[in-house]
Amino acid sequence: MASYEPVNEPMVMDIDSWSKLTLVEQKVLGAIFHKHAAQPFSSLLQREQWAVEGLSVAEAQSTFANLRQQRWIESVHKSWGERLFYIPASLMETLTIAYVQRVGLTVEQMTIHAHVLQEGKPDIAAELLHLIAWIGREGLPLTGKGTIHKKTIQKLSAITVLSSTDFNGLGIRYGHSDLYPIHVAILLDLLLSLNLVQKAEGRIRIVDHQLQQWLKLSWGQMHREIYQACVDRYGNTEPALQHFRHQLAVLSPGKNVWCRIVNSTCEPQIRGWLYALASWGYGDVGEDQSGALAFRWLIEPQSLLNLRQEAVGEAEPCGFYMQPDFDMLVPPEAGPDVIWMLGQCAERVTRDRMSIYRMTREQIISAIAKGHALHEVMEFLDQYALTGVPENVRIALADWGKETDVATVTVDQYMEPTKASTSSAEDQKLFEKDVLSSEHSSFYTPGNQGLVDVPAFLHGLEHDHSVIEKRFSLLGFEEIPETWYKEWRRYHSSTARQIAAKAIEWQTKLGIQQGHGTQYLIPHQVEGHEEWTLSGWCMLDSSEHTSETEWRTFSPSQWDTMRLILPDDVIT
Repeated sequence: MASYEPVNEPMVMDIDSWSKLTLVEQKVLGAIFHKHAAQPFSSLLQREQWAVEGLSVAEAQSTFANLRQQRWIESVHKSWGERLFYIPASLMETLTIAYVQRVGLTVEQMTIHAHVLQEGKPDIAAELLHLIAWIGREGLPLTGKGTIHKKTIQKLSAITVLSSTDFNGLGIRYGHSDLYPIHVAILLDLLLSLNLVQKAEGRIRIVDHQLQQWLKLSWGQMHREIYQACVDRYGNTEPALQHFRHQLAVLSPGKNVWCRIVNSTCEPQIRGWLYALASWGYGDVGEDQSGALAFRWLIEPQSLLNLRQEAVGEAEPCGFYMQPDFDMLVPPEAGPDVIWMLGQCAERVTRDRMSIYRMTREQIISAIAKGHALHEVMEFLDQYALTGVPENVRIALADWGKETDVATVTVDQYMEPTKASTSSAEDQKLFEKDVLSSEHSSFYTPGNQGLVDVPAFLHGLEHDHSVIEKRFSLLGFEEIPETWYKEWRRYHSSTARQIAAKAIEWQTKLGIQQGHGTQYLIPHQVEGHEEWTLSGWCMLDSSEHTSETEWRTFSPSQWDTMRLILPDDVIT
């Protein structure tokens, strides 16, 4: 789902802010949210659709201006001047909660366990670090056509735990699909869109300064950045599927709890998305006893929604178990910096909940060639080897280090030389404040050119800074008598017909009274002249703001008095 946030200050609107909207504002916003989700739109709903809400078009337009002024709705300009409107992505969580009954619940908690169809794979964040480390060692040269060599693609496909079958249900499109397996295309697309690599000088190169900032994130922060990119680039943009994805994250009770997928008319697309989430390590896919789809988050879903929700704190240090045979057993709690350094000085043997790395002579020599001094490698082992470093490993490392004195080594050409971090604790706090606590994704750039075809939507369009005029005029308003809209009065049949026709022209409501009863109409059509009738939607109680309507036809003999019902913001 492509999303867009303006450069202005981020929206800070919670359910309390929504509850302060007027009833009509809630109706208009709900109708737009239900129909479009975060999709851009250029026009409001049709008269018939507003009538179902118990609103005239004039009311809806007036209220829409109010919502824009309050920034529940934003807008951008296309190059030829057309204006596009959209609900900011930062409001989707609040609106998902506010309008769950309107949209329809698609996720409900299960009281029993589901049968597992697809277990979640090891998390995608560590997989990306492994891929970057591999690129740093092997390089990714491009052909004259700008594609990766076929043999290199085969290697990429082999070193990852992902497979093409994980993503067949997404239905995504990308260039050179005959060359790139879909799982390889997604991995490279993620790295490009997160600005961790870029195409330059005939190859795909690591963006070192961006990588250094990335390595300062926690696993949770990486998962959130990656999740937002995945939703934006690989999530189906149909509003119904946007609503499902938000409900799955917002309304799920938490991690390790099964939820059943209900009331869904998009089962194939939902199944494809759930299997993709499992492949990225976000959850497990299952089914209940009736065969209905189910999902269980393996991480806290709320942590994926808003960068401000996770307090930045000191992570508990966790390392690995160094074996005498040079194998290193790495638990899932090991931090990103540990996994990254292991990728520099060891090769990954297996990738699972408990991964295995093996330290080799070639990897150590390569790490030293890339600027990691032998004593730095030893300090890393001493710091993170939970049960210590076996003596034979120390001896072997010393011997391998001596070989670099005579071996011909080349500084890594696939990445800018890594400089030792000299940032102070204060620098890290500033980074956490400015980057990690921001509401906006600090690494993912929606408009970035990756491998996957992503609809442009609002990317690169100019934000609309024009003044929002809250009050509006009606054409020919000054030509009608004030009594038409200010007083309940009895009119001659021909004048009553003129008033009804004017309500239709201006798309406003019409009030009629008979005895002590008052009815509010959204008129649609006047038929006949001397003997005429008025058809339209009638409010089913005395409140002009009720949403329950019924199609009816009236003749002027069925009311005594009448008047036009104009929105409050009409210039009078």
